[in-house]
Order: sequence, then C-alpha cells, then structure tokens
Amino acid sequence: MPTRVKSYALERSPLYGLQSRSRLAGLLFVSPKELKRLSGDMHLYKHFHVKKKDKSLRPVEEPRRELKSVQRRIAELLARIMPPDFLFCPVKRRSYIGNAEQHRDSRVVHSLDVKKYFPSTPSRRVYWFFHQVMGCSTDVAAVLAKVACCDEHLPTGSPLSPIMAYYAHMDIWEEVARIARENGCVVTVYIDDVTVSGAKVPKALVWEMKKMIYGGGLRYHKEKRAVDRRSEVTGVVLRNGEMLVANRHRDKLRKLKQAKDRERGPEVNKSLLGQLAGMQGMVDQVRSANLRATEPVRVRVGKIEAA
Repeated sequence: MPTRVKSYALERSPLYGLQSRSRLAGLLFVSPKELKRLSGDMHLYKHFHVKKKDKSLRPVEEPRRELKSVQRRIAELLARIMPPDFLFCPVKRRSYIGNAEQHRDSRVVHSLDVKKYFPSTPSRRVYWFFHQVMGCSTDVAAVLAKVACCDEHLPTGSPLSPIMAYYAHMDIWEEVARIARENGCVVTVYIDDVTVSGAKVPKALVWEMKKMIYGGGLRYHKEKRAVDRRSEVTGVVLRNGEMLVANRHRDKLRKLKQAKDRERGPEVNKSLLGQLAGMQGMVDQVRSANLRATEPVRVRVGKIEAA
C-alpha cells in the first residue's frame, strides 16, 4: 500500500527556502531545460469558452499535458502544507458539506463570493508568496510564478489554481479569519465562497472584511445575509440548526433516477450513473451530518459509558 503523506508545517515544505532552479526542476520531475521551456512558452494553453447556468460564457485557459503535469505536482506539494481551520477547499478530507456544517447553529449567516477569483489573482501575488512567504530565491519564485500563470494571472483550467489562489492571498484570508474570531464569529473559505456567521455578525465586521478583500485587489459579489431564517452555504440549506438538501438538488436527483429507469440495461450512460452517484452521495452526507448533530455525547467513566 502507498505511504500516506502527512501534513507538515509550511517551513517543512520542500519548496521552502528553495534557492536553485535545478533543484526545483528535480522536485517537479522535469529537466532544467524542460522547466525553462515550460516557464517561457506562451503557447502551452488551449483557450475556449464554456456556457454557465445563466447562459453567459466563461473563458477557460487549459494547460497542455506537459504543463498540467508540473502544475499538478506543485499543487500536490502545496496541499501537503497543514491548512488553516477556516479553509475548506481545496483541502483533502474537507468538503462543501463540512464547510456548511460550521455555520449550522448560527443565528446570522453572511456570505459573499469573490468575483473572477483566478483571473483576479495576478502573477505578482504568486511571486510574492513564493519569495516572501516561502523564502525562495528571486529566480526560483519567478519561475514558479510563470509556470503557475497564464497571461499574468492564474488560469481557470489549471489544477494548481484553486490552492494557489489561497496561498497567493493567504495574508488577506488570515486577517479576515483573525478579525472574525475577535468578534466571536466563525469564518470559512471555500475557494471563492467566503462565509462568516455567529450569534451576531456586526455590519462593521463585514465592512472591515470587504475592505481587506478589496485592498488585496479582489472584488466581491453575490452578497447574502440571513438573520433567524434559512440560509444556503455552498449549496447546503441551513434551517433551525438542521442541514437540508436544496430543492434544486432534490429535483436533479429525481430526474437522474427517472433517466436511469428509462435507460435500463447495459447501455446505461456512464456519465449519468456518475452524476446519480454524486447526487445521492451528497444527500447521504447531509443526512449523516444531521445524525452526528443529534447523537448524544458519550463520556467514558471507567468501563461504563454514560450519555
């Protein structure tokens, strides 16, 4: 069985304090010559558009295979750094359901989305992280920034962009989390979804958070605030301390089941089965989260367990 890689402190990352481009190449499993090409070739992306739910088009910059492999390797190395408690994606063994669960018992839930998170993360921010935070030499940090970015920003189709976006703005998110805690609130970050909740969420606190986000060069939109009423956090409905599956997800699950029934037999579409398994898994996870919340706390006293 493969050895499970444990999380470690940022200072223990093999990227930390890296001073040599040749050592960086070895760490990324490529030759120095190949790394130089990948950090300088401007034709390593496929550009296209995908249609969003609102029918508008979202531009996608998808790295070609050889660049994507290196980006994935950097993402793996960053993923091994011990994440903060407030970060829920992209973090292994943390999910959007766990993200929503942090806010289930709050009276006030305030959320907002970062607008165009990846395109709004410039290469200079990536360089800042690797040079100032990770202590890499200027040339190593520059190479990493070039490999991570397309047209001077994080690309939308890269496996590195989700975690790189966090680290490129980690000073902002750490400060947001700090002031939320000082106000007795809980804050979570799920890629571009930021949620703060508590018995009270002062509007002055939200304003300070907005100023920090804005000051970091980011913009926000889709702001929502719920007080003593149902709210939705990363696709999960919260109501009176209970977590619920959103009606649109229930409808989708029902339609997927109907589609599967119509396609009985060996010709059932694999994509359909995958979607069905995913939706059913979401429903089951929400139910499990509710069960965990209602289970009595058991305290072991000698050989006797008391609820």
